[in-house]
Amino acid sequence: MKNITGFILSCCTVFVLTPLTIADNHAPQATMEGAFSTLMVAAPDVGQYVASMKKDVTPFKALGSQGAGVCVVKSGHDYPGQMQVWNAFSSVQAALVGSSKYDPYAAPSRLARLRDVKYAVTWKPIKPFKLAPGYERVQRVKVAPENVPAFVASMSDLEVAIQEGGHPDFFNGVFVPIGGGKHESQTLMLRSISPTPAASGALFDEYFAGNASWAAAYMAVAQHIDSVESDNFELCEQFYFGE
Repeated sequence: MKNITGFILSCCTVFVLTPLTIADNHAPQATMEGAFSTLMVAAPDVGQYVASMKKDVTPFKALGSQGAGVCVVKSGHDYPGQMQVWNAFSSVQAALVGSSKYDPYAAPSRLARLRDVKYAVTWKPIKPFKLAPGYERVQRVKVAPENVPAFVASMSDLEVAIQEGGHPDFFNGVFVPIGGGKHESQTLMLRSISPTPAASGALFDEYFAGNASWAAAYMAVAQHIDSVESDNFELCEQFYFGE
């Protein structure tokens, strides 16, 4: 497997960056490209940790975040209490600047006791992505660098096929990790997003029953994947919407 680092730079010249915009009513209607930063943590009490962040969103404002929230792992855990805190930015530059303003290991004791920090990483979307947190199947996959453009195009085709097949609220994303250490290396992250667990499950039932009009589009994606390195479900939400 060739290193994908070189492709990280070339892919960014293919997809035009546009600022993140969010509707006044906070409805998940914003299409964005740019970058995300994520802090991967283990929280003994996920509910308490999330509640503490919702109570005080000033740290997200200080980062220059344009939107923030959490994704809690519901299936396929690597460790108990697995979750992430995410921030959306208009560019990789803004994400790196924002991350430099916060040291998770120097957090106040009241916050530090609520979670164990694992690692941080920045993500660059390499296909148009709609910020619509929901019930998300998250996979890390290996794709040969020369096959990435075709893979991204097939992911876009699959999104359209599923939407036209009766699931208009389905969206997916493809992300390149930047600065994720050994934890996020040589893989792409895929997010297949449905609004609810029921909506996600309906897709699987269609496929296994042989009723999925989008099955061919799904197989077109699979042919570009060399291996699947991880596979889980996350329940995601947004509680900070920027200013």
